Amino acid sequence: DVDDGAYHDGKDAEAAIQALKELKDESFFLAVGFHKPHLPFSAPTRYWDLYDPEALPGPETTDAPEGATRYSLTNFGELRGYSNIPDDGPLTKDTSRTLVHGYCACVSYMDAQVGRVLAELKRLGLDENTVVILWGDHGWKLGEHGSWCKHTNFEIDTRAPMIVRVPERTSGGRAAGLTEFVDIYPTLSALCD
Repeated sequence: DVDDGAYHDGKDAEAAIQALKELKDESFFLAVGFHKPHLPFSAPTRYWDLYDPEALPGPETTDAPEGATRYSLTNFGELRGYSNIPDDGPLTKDTSRTLVHGYCACVSYMDAQVGRVLAELKRLGLDENTVVILWGDHGWKLGEHGSWCKHTNFEIDTRAPMIVRVPERTSGGRAAGLTEFVDIYPTLSALCD
């Protein structure tokens, strides 16, 4: 039961807020790299308390994709290195539920940290002329296909969020084609002249 700043990501949010205060009167580029919701799934208690673990959904399917070879599957990667995780085989229902609960808590914690930075951007009046991009580095399995983590080429592992906010564009939309992270730099360059 600690404040958000007790975790590294909370400290990173605070450092970003301080940087915005220092940069507010000039053109700037600010990159803020948050760690969560990566393992370990730990977050301040108040984010765990947002969720009833019994009400959290399970995976849509626990079967491997049709035609998947054993080389296509994974042994849960880094998760196996944590205590109370068996060296091989499936996880218990209780362990699975705790992991999903922890993942949700971490996502909510990260949402709060991003919100703090965006609130400061707005408070300083910088939201009216600042392009913001938010992206994640990979997807994650929470028991889908009977697996955990990210170490496959299944779509759930390779699909990652990428959201761009451009102040003068008030309506939302989706890219019509494939986008990749290599598109970030040229897109930001074009949007910012």
